[in-house]
Amino acid sequence: MNAIRAAGFRRVRGGSLTAGALALAAGLTVAPAAMADDADLIAGKGYVSLGAFTNSSDLKIRVDGEAGETGTEVNWNTKFGDDADTRLRLDGLYRFTPKHHLRMMYTDYSRSATRTLDQDIEWQGDTILAGSSVKGETSFSILEAAYEYGFHPSEDLEFGLSAGLHWAAFEASIKTDIQTPGGEASDTLGGKASVDLPLPVFGGRALWRMGGDFYLDAMVQWFALSIDEYDGSIMNYRAALVWQPSKWVGLGVGYDSFNVDLDVDKDKFHGSIDWTYSGPQVFYNISF
Repeated sequence: MNAIRAAGFRRVRGGSLTAGALALAAGLTVAPAAMADDADLIAGKGYVSLGAFTNSSDLKIRVDGEAGETGTEVNWNTKFGDDADTRLRLDGLYRFTPKHHLRMMYTDYSRSATRTLDQDIEWQGDTILAGSSVKGETSFSILEAAYEYGFHPSEDLEFGLSAGLHWAAFEASIKTDIQTPGGEASDTLGGKASVDLPLPVFGGRALWRMGGDFYLDAMVQWFALSIDEYDGSIMNYRAALVWQPSKWVGLGVGYDSFNVDLDVDKDKFHGSIDWTYSGPQVFYNISF
């Protein structure tokens, strides 16, 4: 009898163990299901978020000629129109252990427009005259991988310090077609400049359970470098409010800002990039 009581059964009036057994069986069935759907963004193995971001960008770029001609700094928004577009971004964090984490991020965007120049510009050693119809195209994709070391002052708070690499692939093109003397053939002025930017970054992150299923997630990353081919800095900060009622259902809103300010001297790109995007985010989040 003591053994039965210790196992969680007790006799009910009438001498039957059936009601107690059924109650315990039901409890054992429901409990794992509830636990399986229990979401904890701090104690769990990690999370993944996919969101839409309405980001406005501010791009200033200068492309010099191969013979050393200094190009014109082109304010892309002024020359080709303001840009505020909706794009996708993927973020993820995986905890190998409570202290050792891997963070990943990917986003990209491109834009294209045709405009008539209101002043001369120098691009890749070519002079494109005012009044020319030019096509401007840019694309930027960013993949980040970072190691993070986590601190846990309490069960509701996690701090992380990270070191990682942003791999940014950037392309910019300004082209115009002109007629050669005599009008028998055409030529193209300008062209495409491209560069892959392996940018190391250091950062910090904080994740705070505000109460119930609500979390505040904040992150900042920064780095400055000066080596033979690159001279500049990178800055990224993000803050988001996440509601995670279950593992498979999480919603978040936030704000993100990213800036790259670089002078580059490579085979396919001689010049400078000053690029900033910032704007609100809405994303779907799952935990595991």
